Amino acid sequence: MKRNAIALMLTLFMLMAMSGALSITLALFQKNFRISGHNKFRIQSAVLMVDGVNLLRSLGKDVQDSPEAFDILVQSAEELPLHIGTVDMILRIRPQNAKFNINHYDRNKHYEKLYAYLLEYEVQRPGYILDMIEDTLDADNDEKQYGSERVLYDPFFVQGKFTDSNQFLKLLDVYATETKDVNIYKVPWSSWIDFTSEFIDEAYMTIEMQRVLEASGGISNELADFTEVGENASELSCEIYLREDEAESIASFDFSFQSKQITNFKGIL
Repeated sequence: MKRNAIALMLTLFMLMAMSGALSITLALFQKNFRISGHNKFRIQSAVLMVDGVNLLRSLGKDVQDSPEAFDILVQSAEELPLHIGTVDMILRIRPQNAKFNINHYDRNKHYEKLYAYLLEYEVQRPGYILDMIEDTLDADNDEKQYGSERVLYDPFFVQGKFTDSNQFLKLLDVYATETKDVNIYKVPWSSWIDFTSEFIDEAYMTIEMQRVLEASGGISNELADFTEVGENASELSCEIYLREDEAESIASFDFSFQSKQITNFKGIL
């Protein structure tokens, strides 16, 4: 099956499955708020969240009935904005295996491909930022070029890996300061890299990750030549944001395809 078709089936399944689970969870929220007091705003938000689940359920039916809705859902798989009546709603879906773990960077496999990709965003010295990434990840203190081994200049950096996005963003800041090249910020890094994935699930690969693969030069455009590939991503990180007049609610949770359950649910009502 084509990548979009696979992504569609999994996304649609997730929408329908999570709507049922959220109905139970949010009903408990609503009950607890009614017991704890008569705060109109909080109760209104709780009701709004339950309404949001019903919107998701309706969306699932609309997508099943409409080819156009299928296309919209595929194209908006990461963020689906909706406006129904007086309610604004955003559904964000973040598969945990959709991006490239930058800690897996390998010069022999990735340098030419990423060099070409960075040129698409008019980065002036793509070789320098790639050398900075490589020197951060390798075990030695030898510099590929002057200034690229940042651990020699700043104890903030940890030799051997990027621990989180803060360290990576700091590296971009150093690059921009030293080169005066602000085009480095044009690159939508967060749309295609992360720091924990062991593989990429091709069905949920981000659009920007696809753009990386299609950059000219280097290895082929096949995902398997770029990194480890896995199938059937087991978990999604999801977020629902709802707003109506002054009432707003945010819920985040993880959804498991294996257990068909929602975990780590957090709601701000």
